[in-house]
Amino acid sequence: MQARVLTPTETTEHLARLGLDHAHARAFSYEDELPGAVYGWHTHARHQLLCPLAGTACLEVEDASFLLPPQLAALIPAGERHATTCRDASIVSIYFEPAAFPSPLTAVRIFEIPALLREMVIYARRWPVARRPDDAAANTFFAAMADIIGPLLDRGATYRLPRGKTRPVQRAIECALRDVSSADLPRAAAFAGATERTLRRRFREETGVTWRGFVTRARVLRAIDLLSSPSASVTQVALDVGFQSLGAFAAAFRAVTGQTPSEFRRTARPSPGGSGHKS
Repeated sequence: MQARVLTPTETTEHLARLGLDHAHARAFSYEDELPGAVYGWHTHARHQLLCPLAGTACLEVEDASFLLPPQLAALIPAGERHATTCRDASIVSIYFEPAAFPSPLTAVRIFEIPALLREMVIYARRWPVARRPDDAAANTFFAAMADIIGPLLDRGATYRLPRGKTRPVQRAIECALRDVSSADLPRAAAFAGATERTLRRRFREETGVTWRGFVTRARVLRAIDLLSSPSASVTQVALDVGFQSLGAFAAAFRAVTGQTPSEFRRTARPSPGGSGHKS
């Protein structure tokens, strides 16, 4: 099935039809209904917990992009301008009034989703946007979810890929992400219309990381995407994303995720409840 690409205007109109910003309940769930959809830039009036149950989603904000396999979730602040690509992902989102969290949320947070919270996201599908706001069981359930999420919000910085501020750096990033396995500075500099020395300097100034550090992280994040497939081979994935040895791949992967590639792949298997019917 071909992905549906929505413009920002179409995205806003689609979300308005869903009523996500005008629900009476303090919190509710939404199971995305457009397979592979690409949503244009938009905002929500509530905090959004975005949780892929299978496949990998891509989340973009003004200065960064994130890949979200099933091991990860994102909490997007109310009012944060963002764009989402569902790709092959099956996504459930939980929307919370900002008051559900005691501290203000000022930026997107990416974190590893514990098994308990993941099962709660699956269970929460029984309470969609049109649920009764006075449902005591639902209100207690979503309050407990918020309590679990709170301590997780200081994690996940290493899953971030910067976007760059100027056109040359943005073009260099675009060049690298087209094929991370062969990304190199000379090719990126030529694509960006800059010298290697200038690009290296400006890249660090704008993104806070070196070119080499960016490429390594991009390769690991691409590997995370590939390892979400049940048939993925760790060795083949390492080669496919540009690592020349399993040792280098394992070291870089652990630095980003805190796990070995094999450990991460085992946890990538979707929960049995992820593709089942709502109960």
